[in-house]
Amino acid sequence: MEYFDFLESINDVKLNSQQKQAASCDKGNALVLSTAGSGKTTVTIARAGRLLYEKKCDRKILTITFSKMAANDMKERFQSFFGDMYKSKTEFSTIHAFSYKIVRNFYKRKGINFDLLTNNYQVLGEILKSYYSQSYFNYVSDEEIENLASAISYVDNMMINPQEYKDYGIEIKGFDKIYELYKSYKVQNRLIDFDDMLLYAYKIILNSNLYRDYVKNTYQHVQIDEMQDTSRIQHEIIKLITDSNLFMVGDDDQAIYSFRGSYPDFMLQFKDIYSDGEIFYLDNNYRSDKNIVEGAKNFIERNRKRYIKAITTDNPRENEINIIRVDSRAEQAKLIVDQLKGIKDHSTVGILFRYNMSALIPANKLNENNIGFYIKEDKTKFFKSPVLYDILAFLTLALNPKDREAFSRIYYKSYTYFTKSMCRIVMESSRDDLTVFDILDNYKYFDNYVYDKIHQFRIDINYINKLKPQDAIRFIKLNLEYMNYLERMQDEGRNNLSNSLHILEILEEIGSYCSNTKEFVEKIHSLKDVIKKASQNKNSNITLATIHSVKGLEYDYVYMIDNIEGEFPSDKRNMSADDYEKTVEEERRVFYVGMTRAKKKLNIIVPGKPSLFINELIMSNKKRQAQKNKIN
Repeated sequence: MEYFDFLESINDVKLNSQQKQAASCDKGNALVLSTAGSGKTTVTIARAGRLLYEKKCDRKILTITFSKMAANDMKERFQSFFGDMYKSKTEFSTIHAFSYKIVRNFYKRKGINFDLLTNNYQVLGEILKSYYSQSYFNYVSDEEIENLASAISYVDNMMINPQEYKDYGIEIKGFDKIYELYKSYKVQNRLIDFDDMLLYAYKIILNSNLYRDYVKNTYQHVQIDEMQDTSRIQHEIIKLITDSNLFMVGDDDQAIYSFRGSYPDFMLQFKDIYSDGEIFYLDNNYRSDKNIVEGAKNFIERNRKRYIKAITTDNPRENEINIIRVDSRAEQAKLIVDQLKGIKDHSTVGILFRYNMSALIPANKLNENNIGFYIKEDKTKFFKSPVLYDILAFLTLALNPKDREAFSRIYYKSYTYFTKSMCRIVMESSRDDLTVFDILDNYKYFDNYVYDKIHQFRIDINYINKLKPQDAIRFIKLNLEYMNYLERMQDEGRNNLSNSLHILEILEEIGSYCSNTKEFVEKIHSLKDVIKKASQNKNSNITLATIHSVKGLEYDYVYMIDNIEGEFPSDKRNMSADDYEKTVEEERRVFYVGMTRAKKKLNIIVPGKPSLFINELIMSNKKRQAQKNKIN
C-alpha cells in the first residue's frame, strides 16, 4: 500500500499537497517553513514514519524538540500512528537531554563524576548577596536572581564572551565578575548546570572525531522541531552531528525567545549555511477563522527581517477581529466576565497577556463571579516582584508601626536614606512594645538632623492610613520618593523601570476599588490563594497565561489584554534606533503568536491609550475595508 494511503487508513491522517511534499523529503538538508496552525508536527511525524515504512532508513531517526513536554507529546503521537512498529528506530528528545547523554557517557568512560545542578537559583542568590555585600542596596530579590540566571543562560547559549556583556544589552552591573564567581563555584564543587550540558557536549563532539563519527553513525536522519527557537550553541551541535541529513521545521514569525538565546537568524541564513538545501512551505492555517488569519498576516508583514511567505486558510470568514476600547483594567476584566457568561458551550478560552502581573485583575474578577479558571504559569511568579513586596511593606508598616520586618525591607527605599546600623538598632531591640520610630527616637547617639528625618517619616507613614489605597501607593511612589529608589536601582542594573511602572499601575488599579489600606493588603494576600488554587485547576476551559507560555496551543476564544502604550510593545525609548527596531520586531512576533492562538474569535482589549500594535491593526483594518468597498 502506498504510504500516504496507509497513513490515512490507520489513523485517518490526510495530508495536503504541501505536507506530502515536505514529508517526502528523503535526503539532503531541508527547511520547512510552517505557518501557525499548519500541521508541522503531523508532517514531522509522518516523514519519520514514511522513511521507516518505505525502508529508506536502517538506522535511528533523532527528533529534537524545544521542550520535554513537546518531546513526550510527539512520541505519544508517533506511537498513536504506528504503535510499537518503529519504536526502536525513533528517538524523541530535547537538545539538553540529548547533550547530557553524550556528556554523561563520555565522562563515565574516563571515570570522572559530577553532579547536575538542577536549580541554580540558591547558588546564584548567595553569590549575588556576597557580591553586593559592600553595596548600599545589598538586598537581593528573587527577580534579580531570575534575571541573572537568564543572563548567564543567554551568554552561554549565544557563545558570548562574558566580558562583552554590555554589547548585548545585559545591564547587570559587574556581570562578568559574577559570571566568573559562578563558574568557579561549579568547578570547585564538580557541578554542571543545564547550559553546561550544551557546552560540554559541543566540546566533546568538536574535539573527538571518534565520538562525532559514533553519533553520526547512530542517527541516519536528524529532525529539528521549532527551529526558530534554537540557540547558537545548539545549532553548532546540530551542525556537528549532521551531514546532509538534517530536516528542520519552524516558523521565523514565531521566534519569541531571544531572551533565552534563541537565534532565528540561522533559519534566515539557511541557504548560506546549506547551499544545497531545499526549502518547503506549509502555508495553510487549519486553526483560525479567515479574518484572524488575514489580520495576523497583514500585521506580521510589517516585520522586515523574515521570510516572505503566503499565509492562507480554507476556513470560513465568520468573526471579525474585535478591537475593544475601555477606560481601565477593571472595566476590561468586567467586559471579559460579562462575555464569558454568554458562552454556554464547552468552548476553550485563552486570556493572554505580555506580563505575569496582568493576570491579577482578571483573576480577581473571575473569582468574584465564581468562574473557574486555570493559571498556566508558576503560581509563585505573580508574587515574586520586589516592587509588590515593597509596596506591601510600606502599607504594612502604616497599619502596624511595630512591624520590624516591614521596616527592614524599606528603611532605605525612601527619602530617609536610613543606614544599615539604624535597621540593626530596630531589629535587635528588646522592646517589643515600641514602634520602630520610638526605638529610633530613644537612641541617643544620632545627629539632630537624623531625628528630624525619623519624625517626618513617622508622620508620612501614619498619613498613609488616611488615604485610599490608590492614593497611598501614589504617595509612596512620589512623596516618599520610592520612584527615586527604583531609578537608582535601574542605574545599578538591578531593576527594569518600565516593568516596575507596569506593576505599580496594576497595584494602583487594584487599590482603586479597595476602601482602605487594610482591605488592599488583605486583597493582595487573598489573591495569592486564588492564584494558587487556579494553578491546580488544569481541567478548566478558561486559561490565564502569558503569550510566551501558550505557543503551540490554541483556544476557541482569545482575549489579548493590556494592549496599551508603553506596555506592548514595551517602552524602549533609551535604545538606539537599530536596537529599538530589533526589539519591536520581536515583540510584534509575540503579538502575532497571541493572535494566532485563536480559532473562532479574537478579542483585543485596550484599557487606555492604544499601543503601536493596536494602531497598526486599526490601519490594516481600514485598508482592508477600503479594498473590500472598492471591489464591491
